[in-house]
Amino acid sequence: MVKAFVWSVALYGSETWTLRKEDIRRLETFEIWIWRRMMKVPWTEHKTNEEILKMVEAERIIMDTVRSRQKRWL
Repeated sequence: MVKAFVWSVALYGSETWTLRKEDIRRLETFEIWIWRRMMKVPWTEHKTNEEILKMVEAERIIMDTVRSRQKRWL
């Protein structure tokens, strides 16, 4: 569901983005935030990002997705 609904909206137009280090950090933070919301894990549980990714059985893919879209556009 996340890939179908959230990524499509969040990454709309990502083919033309110029990414700085700050933008990359924000995208990666957004990705973990989405997974935490989906799993209903509050920040007070102090779970690491790696623990969250293991819970959802996923890897960080948002930057790979952005870069692949940029390569297709060029």
